[in-house]
Amino acid sequence: MTSGAPVETTNNSHPALPWTPPSGQSAELQPVGRSWDVVRVALSLGIGKRTLDLLGPTTGAVIKNPIDRVLYWLIEPGAASDWDMGQLPCVEVWGATAYIEVPPASRTTGPGIHWHVPLRYDRYLTDPAALLAALRAATREALGPREGAAR
Repeated sequence: MTSGAPVETTNNSHPALPWTPPSGQSAELQPVGRSWDVVRVALSLGIGKRTLDLLGPTTGAVIKNPIDRVLYWLIEPGAASDWDMGQLPCVEVWGATAYIEVPPASRTTGPGIHWHVPLRYDRYLTDPAALLAALRAATREALGPREGAAR
């Protein structure tokens, strides 16, 4: 799966991301809602880990913040605007009014914020429909059926 966003080519023949991850060693605050929105999933109850397992190799890049105990999936801006968040109690979608810490592309281990699933130039966004299905399944497994949820 590709990001769906226009991608330019760099001099070293790698496609360029339509946004710039931090260079150097430090994570930087970056605005959400421009190149991507984020789906923030708490690591409590195993929902984040199970979602990763369910998505397998179809997941895009995932940022892990071990201090806040959350995972962030990157999705196209606005792609989750119609999600029923009442069925996903450990999940939040952050858009244009938010900022998150983004690690340098080279930081793939802790301590501290890092890419739990490494950033790749050919795939960094996760398909929102696949992510929603995995989140629903992981939540159902962890918490049982939610009131009002389709069975």
